[in-house]
Amino acid sequence: MKELKAAGVTRYGMKKFAVKYLPKIIHEKEHVHGVIYGRYADNEGSLTLNEGVLVATDKKIIFVDHKPGFTNTDEITYDVVSGIKKTTALFSAVSLHTRLGDYSFRFINPKCANTFVAYVEKKRLEASNNK
Repeated sequence: MKELKAAGVTRYGMKKFAVKYLPKIIHEKEHVHGVIYGRYADNEGSLTLNEGVLVATDKKIIFVDHKPGFTNTDEITYDVVSGIKKTTALFSAVSLHTRLGDYSFRFINPKCANTFVAYVEKKRLEASNNK
């Protein structure tokens, strides 16, 4: 929970189902460096927006949509990330582009968005320098 607070998660964010579920799926030796939580459109063509979380750890990026009776998670390694885009007005929007698909979140806390984007860009640069 300390790492989530350091990444900018507010008290409101800590009450989200997906954020509360994170300790169950993050490994012991994995550390959180960036988190965005907000609304995303699922790929099934629905017009409604769902709530979810993208977590940048030192090992991978984790997508979580958790509700009572429903959990959807994806694990994305940094080498499949092809780009990231951030837009900020009152709230922020972040689009994470990967070879596996895109993850677009809206209504994000701007501080969380800045921290998340900076960390993902840093890990992408490290991955490309290691090649």
